[in-house]
Amino acid sequence: MRRKSKRRKRLLRDLVRQRAEILYGIARDEARRGNLEYASRLGALIKQLSQSTGVRLPRSLKRNLCKNCSLPLIPGVTATYRLRSQGRFSYIVIKCVRCGWIHRRPYKKGVSIGEDSG
Repeated sequence: MRRKSKRRKRLLRDLVRQRAEILYGIARDEARRGNLEYASRLGALIKQLSQSTGVRLPRSLKRNLCKNCSLPLIPGVTATYRLRSQGRFSYIVIKCVRCGWIHRRPYKKGVSIGEDSG
């Protein structure tokens, strides 16, 4: 009996992640077209889907949604990216164009921005 529940959980997790990826792709395309309201609604739907099922979103997808308005963060379109440093600490400052929410992510010097460092 235990094996079935693990299998079902794994299946549910895979289905939710696939659906989230599909919705994120649509939201990203809509944001690029300028339809920010619809893109934000799709982002909120992704968050709601993961919360209601208890499935964690992949880090890459979670980091690319604004935590305040759920808009997909696209460099130059819906977000501004700046590199900052204070002493030996370096970080990326991401500002959402729609709501002004600021995200700060540390990064290591010498590593490309697109690569995930951890």
